[in-house]
Amino acid sequence: MEKMTVVKVLNNSLVLASTPGHEDVIAMGKGLGFSSRPGDELDPQKIEKIYAVQNSPAARDYLRVIENSPEYLPPLVQSLIDQANVGLNGRLSEQLFFTLMDHLSFAIERFHKGIAIQNRLLFEVKRFYPREFALAQQAVNTLNQRLAISLPEEEAGNIAFHLVNGQTEVLNMESTLLSVKMLKDIFNIIKYHFRVEIDRDSLNYQRFLTHLQFFIQRMIERRQIATKDDFIFEQVRGEYPDHYRASQLIGEYVLNLLQVTLTTDELLYLMIHLVRVVPTETE
Repeated sequence: MEKMTVVKVLNNSLVLASTPGHEDVIAMGKGLGFSSRPGDELDPQKIEKIYAVQNSPAARDYLRVIENSPEYLPPLVQSLIDQANVGLNGRLSEQLFFTLMDHLSFAIERFHKGIAIQNRLLFEVKRFYPREFALAQQAVNTLNQRLAISLPEEEAGNIAFHLVNGQTEVLNMESTLLSVKMLKDIFNIIKYHFRVEIDRDSLNYQRFLTHLQFFIQRMIERRQIATKDDFIFEQVRGEYPDHYRASQLIGEYVLNLLQVTLTTDELLYLMIHLVRVVPTETE
C-alpha cells in the first residue's frame, strides 16, 4: 500500500489523507484518527478501507456530513454496504458510501425529530427491484436493532433506491427515480393496451423487467441498439400488429418524456418481449 499523509482528522476512525499523487482519499480504521495529526504518515496496518474523494462540491458536502455524523455511523454504513454487496454480487460502487452516509444521517435525524418518512414510489420499488428492496429491509432491521429506533418500511424503499443507483457509475439518484417512474408508466401502457394483468411470477415477466431496466438506462443515457435488422423487424411487425402498436405507444411515451426516438431495433426487442409476456389468443 502506498504511503498516505494525513490532511484532516474527521473522527477517531476516519481520516482525510493525501496520496503521493496528491489525490484525496478517506481512510477508515479503528482508532485511525485517534492519535493522528495533519502531516503524519498513516500506519497502513490500521487502514481497513479507503475511499476515493472526487473533486466536486458534492464531495465536499459529503465530507462535512461525515465529519458531523456520530462516530458509530460510518463503520455501520460500511457494514450495511458490505452486506448488500454480497447479495448483489459485488456490483456496488465505492461512492455509495458517501451518498448512503448522507442519506442515513438525515433519516436518523428526522426519526429522532418525529418527522415522518415518505416514499411515494414504495410500491414500485418493491415490484421492480425486489432484490434491492429485500436487502434494504435487512439494512433497516440492522439499523433498528443497533440504534434502538424504528425506521419504517418507507425507509427500506429509500435505501433500495440507493442500492439501485449504486450499481451504476452513470445514473444519479434523479435518474434512478425517473427510471422507476418510467417502469411504472410503461407497465401501465401495456396493461391498458392489452387489457391484461401480466403474471409477475413468470420467467418471461422477469426477463422483460430486466430488459426494460436496461432499456430505460439506455434511453436516459441517450444510447440505443442499432443493428438495422429491418427484415426481422418487418416479419415480427406483420405477425404481431397489436404488439407492434404497444411498442409504438412505449416509443411515443419515451419521445414525449426524453425527446428520444426509438430505433427499429429497440422497437423490435420490445415487441419480442411483449409477445412472450402477452401471448396472442391463438398461442
